[in-house]
Amino acid sequence: MKAKYLFPYQYKFVGWTLTILFLLIWIVGAITKTGLDFFTITLPFKYALQDSFDTSSNETTLNLGDEFIVIGLIVGMILIAFSKEKVEDEYVSQVRLETLQWAIYINFGLLIVATIFVYGTYYFNVMIYNMFTPLLFFIGRFYYVLYLKSKIES
Repeated sequence: MKAKYLFPYQYKFVGWTLTILFLLIWIVGAITKTGLDFFTITLPFKYALQDSFDTSSNETTLNLGDEFIVIGLIVGMILIAFSKEKVEDEYVSQVRLETLQWAIYINFGLLIVATIFVYGTYYFNVMIYNMFTPLLFFIGRFYYVLYLKSKIES
């Protein structure tokens, strides 16, 4: 079966590079508490979707560091998850499909549990992490299953 919607195998390296790079940037920003100030821009107008009640200025200062990190991590993990393997056969396609289904079930099961037991700002954090968990679950289980198969064959 020909995989229609997978990236070429070489994109996997790009995905790992992006994911590791943006993960390191996020960790450094979290440890140093700098907020990634080099991504701060000033808009010459009042931005309507800003979470500030400061009406004294007609300018808006935005730090786009978090947005760049989120985009970089998501793009990197998508490239890792959906790039072809060196040998993309029926077995790998079946594992990919089953693992994606498994990751979605686990992710939404945990989200339901969090919705019942987590409230306030912590729930907002759960929703932020929920952007990444389906891809993390998929990548982790997919490569674990492929590792087990290679271990059995050798």
